[in-house]
Amino acid sequence: MLSLKTLTKPKSLLIIGATLIVVASLGWYGAAPIQNLVQADSLSSSPDYFITKVKVKEFDADGLLIETLDAEQTLHYIAKSKTLLQTPNVERYSKSGHWSAKADKGVIEDGSNDILLTENARATKKYLQSEDIKLSADNIHYLDKDQSLTSYGNATLISTQGETSAGTITTYINSEEVVMTGSVRGKYETIH
Repeated sequence: MLSLKTLTKPKSLLIIGATLIVVASLGWYGAAPIQNLVQADSLSSSPDYFITKVKVKEFDADGLLIETLDAEQTLHYIAKSKTLLQTPNVERYSKSGHWSAKADKGVIEDGSNDILLTENARATKKYLQSEDIKLSADNIHYLDKDQSLTSYGNATLISTQGETSAGTITTYINSEEVVMTGSVRGKYETIH
């Protein structure tokens, strides 16, 4: 005959065994590493936002257009504090004329109005009182503080007088001043 004492002993063992299994599985689950769907290192090199088909216009206090920026896409990287531009096209207007520039790529540092155009960069400076000049280079850097365009890496300036290449060519937006340094070479033709 089975006694109540015999029935409760296996039942107690069963409850204790189940409790140990639950505690062990909770301990194992808590110790297992948490897996993210995207690894953290790939997130640190990804843009925090991007915008496509960008068209930006800047106006002065009087409502006159002073700058336009168009780009196929912008990619902002908060860790690098910069925005990368794809196929940027920039135009800047002033009282003495205006300039336009485009390239395959570009960079704008956060908090800066400077623009670095890279890969197949080209710029045209249009004066009100004189002939236009064209710049081409691997890189063209617009510096807002100096109001200048600095071309470097296969830098070439083309004007009505001829073609000049140099290591670096800097032209100032509000004047006709051009500074060339490093292996300056020119091809000029005289008109009879």
